[in-house]
Amino acid sequence: MKVPERLLWAVETLETRPGERVLEIGCGRGVAVGLLCERSASVTAIDRSATAVEAARERNARHVEAGAAVIEQAELDGGGLPGGPYDKVFAVNVNVFWTRSPTAELAAVKRALAPGGSLHLFYEPPGAAKAQEIAVKVQAALAGSGFTSTTLTRGLLLCLKGELTP
Repeated sequence: MKVPERLLWAVETLETRPGERVLEIGCGRGVAVGLLCERSASVTAIDRSATAVEAARERNARHVEAGAAVIEQAELDGGGLPGGPYDKVFAVNVNVFWTRSPTAELAAVKRALAPGGSLHLFYEPPGAAKAQEIAVKVQAALAGSGFTSTTLTRGLLLCLKGELTP
């Protein structure tokens, strides 16, 4: 299976170091989980879909068995997140951060982040206008929840990095 460019870029952009704890929100089939475990990160991945969680566990069985990955069915706003605190939290194409007010979700992320940790929200929009719309909405949501944000791009790929305002 060819790894989608958005996932390769996300893993590269996270710049994980050995031993860092990472939370993936909306892990889907777990492709990024495997890539991060290969970089010696400790990964917890959540998805609300039981089917996706099963596929991610199957794909990453050796990482789960080795204790490098934990994959659970969970909702981001469903209370406490498993594990933590996390050095990095990320999501790829998770629309909740720009399609409605993500106050509860961002509060959950804030509770899960280690001091100095960061949130990375990656998107692959269909065009420049949609990329701009997503960037504006996510930046406003991050600012409203106490994060400072930085926007990174590669072609049409978009990453909004949030760090807690001191």
